[in-house]
Amino acid sequence: MLIFNTTYKISANQVSDWIRWAQDEHIAFMLSDAVFSHPQIAKVVGSEDDTGVSYSIQFHIDTMDRLMQWHKANASNFQRNCAAKFGSDVQFFTTVLEIIA
Repeated sequence: MLIFNTTYKISANQVSDWIRWAQDEHIAFMLSDAVFSHPQIAKVVGSEDDTGVSYSIQFHIDTMDRLMQWHKANASNFQRNCAAKFGSDVQFFTTVLEIIA
């Protein structure tokens, strides 16, 4: 089992809109094809500074193959949607974590 983690750096003036988008749109999009499960949003402790704050959204996924298939089919749409909505006010990167215990 893997965790697909995306960490976002959000400009202070966009935090409320981003949280609403994450809860109302992004999680629904990610769960829509039943590839991902167990969504959670977390604030990165100690991440607040003059430029904004960081949050993480995590989803579980069964295998790396399924993640790569999803990524190939959907990643560019996700990136375009986020950029269209927030422009340079939201930056992000992804990591994949393997659940050990």
